[in-house]
Amino acid sequence: MGENFTGPTLSVSRRLKIAGTIVVVLLAAWAALLGGRVLLDRAGPPEYPAAGVRDWATFADHLVLGTAADDRLDVTTVLWSRQGAHPIGRRISIDADLTDGEAYAVPVAWLEDGGGRWVALASDAVLPLDGGRITGGGGTWAADHTGESPRALATELYETGPHPAAVPYLYGSLEQRLAAVER
Repeated sequence: MGENFTGPTLSVSRRLKIAGTIVVVLLAAWAALLGGRVLLDRAGPPEYPAAGVRDWATFADHLVLGTAADDRLDVTTVLWSRQGAHPIGRRISIDADLTDGEAYAVPVAWLEDGGGRWVALASDAVLPLDGGRITGGGGTWAADHTGESPRALATELYETGPHPAAVPYLYGSLEQRLAAVER
């Protein structure tokens, strides 16, 4: 009984230590690259679901008509508003690629980050207008309305309504509606 027993010892070879260190360094480099890629992906304007009419009815606050001026949109008409939508002014700044003097129909959403700001749902959802008619719909359902008045979009938005899972969050934030639909 009074013996000192320390138990077995583990001996790790020098090669195994070097290999382990290399694996750890490679994993750290991969994680840094992945994190940098995520930050770069978020550098542009945010993109939200906008392919279908239900996406617009769920995630947009308003469908507005306006003219681009000085990196802003001068809102001339609000064609449609979602129940519980954030109030909109007559001149808004939005993250979208707009050409000064050109007219657009844009589904906009209020994003509550750092004090709040207006965003277009997606770059494809920014619809150029010519003579009051839609000239392109990108990759969205609005492409089916090329050549028509944007009022046709508003009519469909009113008829369709939001995604049922988002209904309890209509007076909440865009993030809450996104989370409700993704469940």
